[in-house]
Amino acid sequence: MEITILFLIFAAVFLYVMIRGAVEEKRRRKKYRSQLKELYGSFPDRTYSVEELDRISRYYWHTRDEKCSIGNDIDEITWNDLSMDNIFARMNFTQSSSGEEYLYAMLRCPAVDDRDGRQEKMEAHIRYMMENEKERLDTMMSLKDLGHTGKYALFDYLDYLDELGVRGNGMHYGCILLLLVSVAVLFVRTSLGVPMLIAAACFNIVTYMKEKGIAAPYVTTFSYITRMLRCADDIIKHDYGSEMGDYVSTLRSERGSFKDFEKNSGMVLKMNASTGNIDELLFDYIKMLTHIDLIRFNKMLSIVHQNRREIIGLAGDIGYIDAVISIGYFRAALPYYTTPFLQTGCDSRFVISEGFHPCIDEPVANSFSQRRGMIITGSNASGKSTFLKMTAINAILAQTIHTCAAKMYKGNYYRIYSSMSLRDNLDSGESYYIVEIKALKRIMDAACAKDDTPLLCFVDEVLRGTNTVERIAASTQILERLSQQGIRCFAATHDIELTHLLERHYDNYHFEEEVKNDDVLFSYRLLEGRAHTRNAIKLLEIIGFSKEIIRRADDMARAFLAEGEWSAD
Repeated sequence: MEITILFLIFAAVFLYVMIRGAVEEKRRRKKYRSQLKELYGSFPDRTYSVEELDRISRYYWHTRDEKCSIGNDIDEITWNDLSMDNIFARMNFTQSSSGEEYLYAMLRCPAVDDRDGRQEKMEAHIRYMMENEKERLDTMMSLKDLGHTGKYALFDYLDYLDELGVRGNGMHYGCILLLLVSVAVLFVRTSLGVPMLIAAACFNIVTYMKEKGIAAPYVTTFSYITRMLRCADDIIKHDYGSEMGDYVSTLRSERGSFKDFEKNSGMVLKMNASTGNIDELLFDYIKMLTHIDLIRFNKMLSIVHQNRREIIGLAGDIGYIDAVISIGYFRAALPYYTTPFLQTGCDSRFVISEGFHPCIDEPVANSFSQRRGMIITGSNASGKSTFLKMTAINAILAQTIHTCAAKMYKGNYYRIYSSMSLRDNLDSGESYYIVEIKALKRIMDAACAKDDTPLLCFVDEVLRGTNTVERIAASTQILERLSQQGIRCFAATHDIELTHLLERHYDNYHFEEEVKNDDVLFSYRLLEGRAHTRNAIKLLEIIGFSKEIIRRADDMARAFLAEGEWSAD
């Protein structure tokens, strides 16, 4: 009677713990779903370490040659010039490693045409997820269950599995046979069977622990692949309707390659975890004696080796829908956006209406309509560099996520390059000027390449690393070369001389400021024509330099502008 009561109490406690755990999990998921709903229309609030960004970039580096047109991806200089890591962080609402890796790769690989209708399909998928809240949240919860790989990217884990190589099960089957023979001998001749059984058990356990030590670090890879398969199953089950039918069909096809992967995978995935329950302890001893989890591990390893390409494809398919939803969140958070009108060829006008920088909280929008490049002049801090970055970033966003921070965007598919935020290379001992001319040389090489896709390039302060005379002479020749057909160059400079020397090849625009109450006020509005104002000496005065320095500097500047010669008198 007492035993029965104790059993009932134990059963009741166990049932209570199970039910409470299920209720808490349901409450947690409901709360997270509610948070996802509330965050729609806002930007993510997180930063990334160098190590995290390095991991996120792995998918791009491994698939670049396949997914990017040769020479048309966003290279390291342009990516860093435009602070594209910040743009990525601004839009990354993905819920999984596959999603953030795919989104990053999208930003690095602009489309050069839409012959396969890929951008048109993506636009339809983005709009569907933006307009159907339930389906969007259902998908995000499935992606949340997939989660992240941890310290390493999926490609890292797959590479580690390649190093592990193919592992056969002959030794493990031999251990099972040794154990069975020992048991058989035990029934025939006990005096011999007992020591044989003990010896077989010891040998199997020692061998198991050694082999488990080799296999255990790789279980994480199997765990993420298994979660990917379950995530794919969840997404396939969602009722998306015909709008997402092409995507679901592709995902189902990728999923079909792994029908046998999950079979008995539970014992492998628990190889590194144990709750200490009596039943689990007993099963641990069975595994040590029979190696059944190691046998299954090797079979799963073989499936991974045979289907590496399919695994990468599945990760890409799942990452795609995660990225699509994230793009929708990004659109909803912008004050306004537009989808681009993109053309092939070299003769279309490049137009941005009310374009703004998506990482500036209160941006000043600017517009232009160009058939050729432009030279932009203006005072320090007037907005030249921000305008260049705004234009370049919108060009990248147009050809990657089909979304522009503007009211209208029209242009070609471009190859996009920049030479802007450069620094001395201390590691190689290269001066700023050497770094700068190497950055410009790669743009010149791209301009000379035989490619039907026009070149769009951005240069901030051409050759600022050298003296005035040589800078103007060399800059004139470089910019004239970058004004030829099939090239649009946007260049910012302090050298007014360039606006005269190159006015046959470029349109002149400028930014200006107003000095008011001992302060310099900037409008950040793009204006036609060359700049006529200067603020460098005025800023010295506002900061507090002596009146004598200010007066003499003003006198020298006026004399040079009037006579064309410098005088220190």
